[in-house]
Amino acid sequence: MRRRPACILLPAVALLAAAGCQPCPDKLVSLDQLVAEYNANADAVPRLWARAKLSVTLADADGASFTWGSTSPLAASNGLLLLAKGREKLGPHDFVLIGRETLAVELFRLGSSTAEGVYYLWFRLGDRGGAWFGRHAYAGAPGIRQMPIDPMQLLSVLGVCALPEDATRLPAVAVSMQTTPGDCAYVVTYVDRQPVTGRILFQREVYFRWSNTEPRRAYKVNLLDPAGRRVMTARLKDYRPIDVSELDDPPPAQPIMPTNIEIVSNPLPGVKVSVKRIHMVLSEMTAKDIWERQQCRFDAARPGEIVPVQVDAHIRPEKPPKPEAGRQR
Repeated sequence: MRRRPACILLPAVALLAAAGCQPCPDKLVSLDQLVAEYNANADAVPRLWARAKLSVTLADADGASFTWGSTSPLAASNGLLLLAKGREKLGPHDFVLIGRETLAVELFRLGSSTAEGVYYLWFRLGDRGGAWFGRHAYAGAPGIRQMPIDPMQLLSVLGVCALPEDATRLPAVAVSMQTTPGDCAYVVTYVDRQPVTGRILFQREVYFRWSNTEPRRAYKVNLLDPAGRRVMTARLKDYRPIDVSELDDPPPAQPIMPTNIEIVSNPLPGVKVSVKRIHMVLSEMTAKDIWERQQCRFDAARPGEIVPVQVDAHIRPEKPPKPEAGRQR
């Protein structure tokens, strides 16, 4: 029995089939141009304030799932996203994602504080709670205790933090091409040295649309663990403009960012996952100077009864290290 070809362009279905079987373009842009376009947009956003609708699916110790929040069009905003960039272009930066039950009751925070030199996560949901923090300089080092989600990786899915431009030193990015018909992409892989060991590791893969007609925008990010496994996949949709009208030196083009971001954990053998899915729908994005960096501190709103766990406590250098530029994980 003969197999049917994967793509049969019969007259009656030619238009439908062509959409799924169309080959990838034969024209390419260079990695330098791709990074320059991306960074021109990212550099136009020195700080960010945005409302968020959040839906978070968690798993308990027995593996049972439960979901908090909603991103339905009828749901009210239950979160806030804050970002203020640091002195170094590649970070670390101040940022925090806040989940709220009401304006007065916070349920979780995950973020990064340059003043404290740490990244962190804490949550309190009913009788469940926990808090974790680690030092920027050791993000991704061997032996670090697993956080439910790595706050340093979260920045990479927002589309407003720069990629390395110098391909001759680390951190750096390299490009490969995905040539799957209907899903053609530039795959930009972020590479850096692992703290302590100095080993060169892949940290994430950013997929940009490869098309003759569609804008070259990131639409997917794979977040990798030190073993190179894709532990989480973020899908980025619905790009919208950020208000930069009140900046002292507004950029020539209004920057944009994805406002529909879904991050899903990828099942791995022998690995327990406590955060299975985070869905964010952002709105009212602005670069106005309407908040203080102190709001990103680990101790800004952390419940005092929750004892924090230092994920890199086993690393005790003789002298405290300085955070490295680009140490976003």
